[in-house]
Amino acid sequence: MLEDSVAPPEDPGPESGPTPADLTPVTARGVAIAPCPEPDQAEALEVLYRRLPSAMRPGTIAALLRQVEAGQLDLSGLWVARRRGRIAGAMLTQVLAGRAAAIWPPEVERGWGSGTLASDLVRSALDSYRARGIRLAQALVDRQALGRPGVDLARGGLPYVTDLIYLGRPTAGPQPVPPGVPELRWEDFGPENREEFARTLERTYGGSLDMPELGGLRTLDDVLEGHRARGHFDPARWRLGRLERGAGPGADPGPVAVLMLSAGEPRTWEVSYLGLVPEARGRGLGVATLAHALDRARPDADRIELAVDVRNAPAEALYRRCGFTPFERRGVHLAILDDSDGAPG
Repeated sequence: MLEDSVAPPEDPGPESGPTPADLTPVTARGVAIAPCPEPDQAEALEVLYRRLPSAMRPGTIAALLRQVEAGQLDLSGLWVARRRGRIAGAMLTQVLAGRAAAIWPPEVERGWGSGTLASDLVRSALDSYRARGIRLAQALVDRQALGRPGVDLARGGLPYVTDLIYLGRPTAGPQPVPPGVPELRWEDFGPENREEFARTLERTYGGSLDMPELGGLRTLDDVLEGHRARGHFDPARWRLGRLERGAGPGADPGPVAVLMLSAGEPRTWEVSYLGLVPEARGRGLGVATLAHALDRARPDADRIELAVDVRNAPAEALYRRCGFTPFERRGVHLAILDDSDGAPG
């Protein structure tokens, strides 16, 4: 599943800041593009938040700069485009754990050549991350903001791939599991089952309709590190499901399900990943896994949310049958920066 949250500001992951090569501006058509020097961050944020109402903008920027000063926010991934010495465009990026990077759509002052300026910002950041060994870059665009943001990303080297549908439901009340569904025995992730957990996770990617473009792109270590960085990691929220012995004719009591949960907004948990190995699908175990997720979240959360690739119609139908309703839709833009062999991810 695509990672759609960034590493916490206090732990931005390895190689979060610009390298010496990044500090040399990229000049094209009289425009200089480079990571934003710290003294110019306030000016860059003025451009980045140009769409905010003028009454709100100064307070928002001042609050962000206070977070930077307190070490609570990392702006090392803030890029700027200068024209005649003045900042005319800005774009926020961030390195994610697991050799990935998040890109937010650029903001540029409208005028002659503004589209080219925006795409040049995207392209320069991608070139920098490629040189630093980042394997993939991703951007998520609110589908209500159609048009310019997606065009700028695509022209800069981040093509549109698909949409993610975000769904949620209250945790109150158990999720019924149909009669005859085999029982699963669940265990926490830990050092003793890490290798088995990783192997099972890899097997769940087989035939998956959720972001198949990511298959084989990163090593399993990168994939696990990316999931681990989502919020505060708690191994008790990563679960490995095994079929109970006697769960059916020819049933293998080995692991067949992987569930990764993380804490999101207050009193809200997220299903970061849910997957079944191919031979376990079509037996009602998806419902059983969602029921287990709700049971685990209920003591600490009033709501649980997840995202699904719009192309994965069977999974979306399962979630809707289990009471999840959509509340948001985002377009996914993705660039593979290093296509050397990895593991499914």
